[in-house]
Amino acid sequence: MTVTDKRRVRGQRNRQALIDAALTLITVQGYDATTVDQIASAAGVAPRTFFHHFAAKEDIFFDGYAERLGEATRRFRASQSRTLWGALAEAADAVGRAIAEAPDLFLVRARMYQEVPALRASMLRINEDWIDQLSEEVGRRLDADPRRDLRPRLAATLVNGANRAAIDVWVAYDGRSDIVAGIGESIGYLRPAIDELERCAPTEDGRRCG
Repeated sequence: MTVTDKRRVRGQRNRQALIDAALTLITVQGYDATTVDQIASAAGVAPRTFFHHFAAKEDIFFDGYAERLGEATRRFRASQSRTLWGALAEAADAVGRAIAEAPDLFLVRARMYQEVPALRASMLRINEDWIDQLSEEVGRRLDADPRRDLRPRLAATLVNGANRAAIDVWVAYDGRSDIVAGIGESIGYLRPAIDELERCAPTEDGRRCG
């Protein structure tokens, strides 16, 4: 292993140690009472190491979050489904499987989102960015401009809402339910609406289907 590889491994180990320490401390003593110095100490690193990996304490909660949503978008883009709903269901499934791979981590994060307004605001902003991203992809599939045709953004917003509803129920059951199945069920309820969006083509004024 080269020196560069050793540094990369050490960096990844320190990053994960910081995440684990932060989530443990915050679970015990709360978000506001937990400091960066405490997190660094519990992880066995200096505070400057914390700031090498994260700009602020709240960034720990969003580590990899946007990337996972990006993977959901890629799943949609690569889908071979013949229907818009099928492709969106695959994107939603990617979100569920990411949570299922690290349920304890996501459970702590989800609870903090609900309890800390600043974290919830950041989460909503990231989700809004994903809706923008997915809207563009849906627009390409429908050959529709998301700025002039409500269908792409509506479809993306519906899927995001279905994901969030399923996650909220999963959190209410303390993570004991099947999050992948829950998201699948939630998305399933959208199928009639998504099918109608795909079938419908707007009139020239963009106000309603012809």
